[in-house]
Amino acid sequence: MTKILAIIPARGGSKGIKNKNIVNFCGKPLIYWTIKAAQNSKLIDKLIVSTDSKKIRDIAEKYNVNKINLRPKKYSTDKATTLSVLKYEIKNLEKKKYYPDVIVTLQPTSPLRNSEHIDAALKKFLKNKKADSLVSCVELPHNFNPMSLMKIKNKFLIEIDKNKIYSRQKKNIFYARNGAAIYITKRKIIDKKIFNDKTIPFQMDNFSSVDIDTKDDIEIGSLFYKYLKDKNEKKNK
Repeated sequence: MTKILAIIPARGGSKGIKNKNIVNFCGKPLIYWTIKAAQNSKLIDKLIVSTDSKKIRDIAEKYNVNKINLRPKKYSTDKATTLSVLKYEIKNLEKKKYYPDVIVTLQPTSPLRNSEHIDAALKKFLKNKKADSLVSCVELPHNFNPMSLMKIKNKFLIEIDKNKIYSRQKKNIFYARNGAAIYITKRKIIDKKIFNDKTIPFQMDNFSSVDIDTKDDIEIGSLFYKYLKDKNEKKNK
């Protein structure tokens, strides 16, 4: 049986919003929504929250996350990478004889990614035997398409490529990572990378892809939350 570990990396410090990972979002601490999504997954068999913050630890444990040992401060600086946090937590678990096959990284700043997204992504990943990793993504709106880029020169907007004007229908389709809502990685590559050149995409809609980084994002995300909630309620009537 494939062992699937979910890690929610949540450091205490943040620049855009103070205590961002536990700021109020639709009546709950921001991290609650990601904890709930992971706990409701039918495929994840172990969940840990990795943090250096006592406040985040206490909130996570309140929502039935197993007892959390705070990680060292060196894994929570501005220079610390998500990869270094994952490696630290995985090695600690392996010392305790838990050996995951697959690691799911879930950032707490993606509150509208839910358990259905997680399980659909995992099913897609597990079905593809050639893939080493999966990354959630969103299709770029046509007005943000790289083929539509312009720059300002001498106070005037100019086309990047003056010789080509593309209609919307003729533009290539581009995708962007949606705030790292879902990363899935095989254990065998996690010592070096979270994702490599054998990465498959998991496309999500724009509403579910909201990434909380600023106060404006909270307001936008709250509107998206209400829209999705109303949509689901109408669907289930």
